[in-house]
Amino acid sequence: MKLPCLPLLATLCLTLFCNATSAAEEPLDRIVAVVNTDVVLQSELDRAIKITENQLRERGIAVPPTSGLQSQVLERLIVTRLQTERATEAGIRIDDRELNEVLTAIAGQNKVSLEQFIETLKQQGLDYAAVREQVRDEVLSQRVRQKEVGSRVVVTEQDVDFALANASAEDNTEYRLSHILVAVPDGANTEVRAKARAKAQGLLKQVREGGDFAQIAIASSDGQQALQGGDLDWRKGNNLPTAFANVAPRLSIGEISNLIESGGGYNIIKLVEKRDTSERTTVSETRAQHILVAPNALRDEEATHALSRDLHDRVVKGEDFATLAKKYSDDPGSKNSGGDLGWQPPGVFAAEFQAAIDALQPNQVSAPFHTQFGWHIARVIERRTRDATDEARRGRVRQAIGQRKEAEEYEAWVRRLRDEAYVEYRLATPDAASSTKPAG
Repeated sequence: MKLPCLPLLATLCLTLFCNATSAAEEPLDRIVAVVNTDVVLQSELDRAIKITENQLRERGIAVPPTSGLQSQVLERLIVTRLQTERATEAGIRIDDRELNEVLTAIAGQNKVSLEQFIETLKQQGLDYAAVREQVRDEVLSQRVRQKEVGSRVVVTEQDVDFALANASAEDNTEYRLSHILVAVPDGANTEVRAKARAKAQGLLKQVREGGDFAQIAIASSDGQQALQGGDLDWRKGNNLPTAFANVAPRLSIGEISNLIESGGGYNIIKLVEKRDTSERTTVSETRAQHILVAPNALRDEEATHALSRDLHDRVVKGEDFATLAKKYSDDPGSKNSGGDLGWQPPGVFAAEFQAAIDALQPNQVSAPFHTQFGWHIARVIERRTRDATDEARRGRVRQAIGQRKEAEEYEAWVRRLRDEAYVEYRLATPDAASSTKPAG
């Protein structure tokens, strides 16, 4: 049985179902990190490590020793804590009713009821209450990200025009990159930057000498995809982080870049695969007209149906459809244009209306049919297949720019959250035995 596929919950849920660790096996809890006024517990860290190990196995990535995952997983938990704390400060809440709706949707995606979903969790040795809170945290993180980051991202027509004006054949290429980041805090001095660069140079040396890129990313990268082996998945050239956009097209499959300096620190990328996605886009459109008659205070459903049949008979006998529409139609949007609905692609109309016009040939008139709006008589004027390549391309470019801007803004936002937080480690890690980071 697969677990849910909600965007931010997919990883969490898939790996939770793969994880058969029982609560009885968890050690006595202790605090492993203090995050502002909250804490991260040993049991949470252990559970998250096991989830990550299962995820890596699912991706076919060799699982490093637990000690190699510990600091990365703990850092991820800390960032999640900071995001849920910010959500609370912003007044974002996920009440039990809404949470139940999310969990019911998750169960539905797996073709089981919520009760069966809960029972499956129990069979896997998982505590349903703990899973509920993990899902709540994921939804909170999604909401606060949209509020703090997504709502500030604006893509203008000028952005799209500029991207298209500077486009090349490479814009039809998608790249799959792996990524290692050595982060540099905002406002870092020369000494801190030099230390970060030296670390990045060392990691670059390791991967170029045959070190496993994914393993090194898991152990050492500060990127958001570190625990996925640094995998950035498939992205169009104009959807790559700005710092990578000019580098990736020049790499050969399997080639590793030089150090790439960006606002967030020092980056290393590896081109895993690339593919061409160029194609023409066409769209089939229908131009139809209709007469809508709806029940009202003076005309009940039966009388309305009768009027629709009478109007249909008049059209069939040769009266002008547009003239009848102007006189009798109750659709204010098309009445004055003789019922003309203009050129429309599939899916614009209500399902019943779409099915009715799809069944007609040009110049054919439908029998009266009913929708939620009332009784319709429809006529197809003509059909066409239009080349929508440029339109579709603008849409893809607009989406890609938005995704890139949001990803860059999200990275900066997370860094700010982290830099401003008070974090005290109470667990010995390779990087910090018991260090603290005061609020800035």
